[in-house]
Amino acid sequence: MITTNTLVLIIVIILMLVGIAGIIFPVLPGSGLIFVAIAAYGWYEGFQVITVKYLVVMGALTVLAMTLSYLSTVWGAKYTGAGKAGTWGALLGLLVGIFVLPPAGLFLGPWIGAFIGEYIAHKDARKALLAGVGAVLGLFSGMLAHLIIALIMVGTFLYRVF
Repeated sequence: MITTNTLVLIIVIILMLVGIAGIIFPVLPGSGLIFVAIAAYGWYEGFQVITVKYLVVMGALTVLAMTLSYLSTVWGAKYTGAGKAGTWGALLGLLVGIFVLPPAGLFLGPWIGAFIGEYIAHKDARKALLAGVGAVLGLFSGMLAHLIIALIMVGTFLYRVF
């Protein structure tokens, strides 16, 4: 017989796994869902194991992970020489791509956005292509950083609970 405590913990862990999947497949919620699952478990258990201080740290990690996830695309484009038009294009392409053509839009959007922005600004296809590649590389590095932070969040939660 499964106890209520065990059932709640199973549900929280499932939500966390969906959150981890959401970092890779953006149609699902990501680290925000992991944070909500941790907070819900804390509320359930009376904030004895999951303290308010711990929740503040997890909230800060969530904001950091989400910020890195979006800004890394822009930083990747900038790293490869994109100007303002290319970096804005990468960011807009990411946001449009996620909603218009998921999940392929996650990768195509920043590349196309950076390419178009940079090409309009400089009329240089080579530079525009490089900006697009940088945007996608930045996106992947941001996803990796986001995934690492999410795994740290889940790992510390499991450590506290078990």
